[in-house]
Amino acid sequence: MTAYNLLLSSSYDECQKLQEFLDVMTDREGYSEAFLHELEFVVKEAFVNAVKHGNGEDKAAAVNLRFEHVSENGEQALFVEVADSGSGFAIHEVDNPTSQSLLMKSSGRGVFLMRAFAEVIGQERVEDGFKLRLRMRPY
Repeated sequence: MTAYNLLLSSSYDECQKLQEFLDVMTDREGYSEAFLHELEFVVKEAFVNAVKHGNGEDKAAAVNLRFEHVSENGEQALFVEVADSGSGFAIHEVDNPTSQSLLMKSSGRGVFLMRAFAEVIGQERVEDGFKLRLRMRPY
């Protein structure tokens, strides 16, 4: 198992640091460029949700990210945890943007698309916020 941790302030400006971190991590782990693009989308969406919904855009708050690369029954897996330090949001309550009444809505597709690339393992309240846990299959 290999683990990586990243602590960012709750600001959209931190996306550049997140991008650079993901580039280095994927290079070290030997992930493909195609997987890197999927990982970037998933992690950035989870980060933005933590900033916007979890921390209420409070720049004094933090977002903690943890990545664990493991081998499960001969297959590789990447576990991703994104923890806000605020009130969080219930990912399982996010409406399906493909329902007829929401098709023309200009937002709300991020979690739906995130689930196309990652399995949502769970979401839980932690000491000072909420933690979202995801699993991806690197290639």
